[in-house]
Amino acid sequence: MEAVLTFRGVVKRFREREVLKSADLLLQKGGFTVVYGEVGVGKSTLINLAHFQEFPDEGDVVVLGVHHEEARKNAGVLQNVRRKVGVIKQVPVHLEDMTCYDNVYYVLEHLGYNRNVAKERAERALERVGLADRKDAYPPELSAGQRQKLAIARAIAKEPLILLADDPTLGLDDRSSYEIEHLFMEINDSGTSILWTSNRVPTVIKDRGDVEIYQLREGKLHRIK
Repeated sequence: MEAVLTFRGVVKRFREREVLKSADLLLQKGGFTVVYGEVGVGKSTLINLAHFQEFPDEGDVVVLGVHHEEARKNAGVLQNVRRKVGVIKQVPVHLEDMTCYDNVYYVLEHLGYNRNVAKERAERALERVGLADRKDAYPPELSAGQRQKLAIARAIAKEPLILLADDPTLGLDDRSSYEIEHLFMEINDSGTSILWTSNRVPTVIKDRGDVEIYQLREGKLHRIK
């Protein structure tokens, strides 16, 4: 199997504190990896390192064959990697004065897709997350679960090879969490590799036989499954 994301002996410090201490992780092509742990243990840091928003103090991070030092030194390489990686944050980020459709379209336009391709992908992404009938609604008009689905649509519209999800069901009710977990499984079944971080193991996803589960504690990743 081909690895699309690799952490080898990763150390990340913030001032005097070592958040990650020799962390090792391997996400296979088409794989689904869950990392869970208590609040403040460094799960969001993992996501930021995997997107090259931050860089390790020691060790290696390799994303889609690109080493973090190459991404750090070459803006073109960095941008190319980020075009292939979708990110979903704990708190959905939207343009409140734009419709759902325009929110998704804007991402693609910003990445340089031509108008027809951007239109097609935006519509397909909204349909995929179940928001086709809400494409003309504005984010403040959506429920919490729908806002998170819009964030997912924005992330998958560019058809990423890797999807990074930083506790995407945080604060959602059971029904919305259930729907989003199933949506991620469908996205994974289509071939997208997924790294999901959370303070708990997702109820639906944990029963999948091919999901790899790690616990992050005391700065290290411990393989559970």
